[in-house]
Amino acid sequence: MGKLLTVVVPTYNVEKYIEQNLSSFIIEEVLQELEVLVINDGSTDNSLLLAGKFAKQYPDTVRIVNKENGGHGSAINRGIQEAKGKYFKVVDADDWVLEQGLVQLMHTLRTCDSDLVVSNFYWYHDRKKTNSVEMKAPFLGVEYGREYRFCDVCEHMYVKMHAMTIKTEILKKIPKIDEHCFYVDVEYVLFPIPWIETVVCIPDFVYMYRIGLAGQSMNINKMQRNKDNFDRVLERMLAFYKECKEQKIGNEKLNYLKHYLARVTASRFKIFLSFPYSHKIKCEMKRFDENIRRNYPEIYYAVKQKAVLILRKSRFHFYFAAQLGYKLSERIKSK
Repeated sequence: MGKLLTVVVPTYNVEKYIEQNLSSFIIEEVLQELEVLVINDGSTDNSLLLAGKFAKQYPDTVRIVNKENGGHGSAINRGIQEAKGKYFKVVDADDWVLEQGLVQLMHTLRTCDSDLVVSNFYWYHDRKKTNSVEMKAPFLGVEYGREYRFCDVCEHMYVKMHAMTIKTEILKKIPKIDEHCFYVDVEYVLFPIPWIETVVCIPDFVYMYRIGLAGQSMNINKMQRNKDNFDRVLERMLAFYKECKEQKIGNEKLNYLKHYLARVTASRFKIFLSFPYSHKIKCEMKRFDENIRRNYPEIYYAVKQKAVLILRKSRFHFYFAAQLGYKLSERIKSK
């Protein structure tokens, strides 16, 4: 029997979490149709040893692929290359899946032929040991289980990587994801858009996304250190948007890309505001904003984040106030 779903687990020095991750897939009801690819990205701890125990015990389900370290995007690229399942999902090694959610997802994959399946996920706050929900529904008025034309609903959706299960054949068509680079989730989510024609949503919570770890790429200190990676991904995605526009992929899909990249653009302001107040940062921020306005006006005007709009309206004279507001909001979030 062919595999229905390939789950790729990018793995680099996660000995603390890999057993919880892999244990979550060991569900008798789905094992036969499931392929779990542990992409060992040059780990130097016991991650490979621990994963090897699962591969030995469940050889028809769990397979280890060893490679030199190349980063998250490199692991996903290799997973796409190796995948045998009809559908494809990424579950990072420090995250895991919920049993009932995975069972329901597999049931959906057996009974539909949609290009994209959108499920729900929890944020798991590692320090607090609590769950929270970012989005209660993929869009207002969604009919779960109904297959939609992607173009009919995409302008109301904002699909994150943790919610995505997508046909493997589509991923084999996309450009290669950047390697040795953080923040490539955006590439993984947006590169397939030109090929997605149908989507079905299910209400089930499948993915447990662990947040609050010191080494995570979305940790603000790490975002500051890796701002060049963020810029690299954003520049590539802006170029991709321009290519899609030239190829006339359709207004609905272009609008989806536009609004998604507007959010990513707003996140770049978050990095600017996280640094100590300085004239240099202010000038960099103004240059960045002017570049977006001049070269990607649709994305520029799609940014709706209040702090960004205030900065623009004040011609960046409210930079100090915006920075204080940002730091206050971050302090409130961390409590």
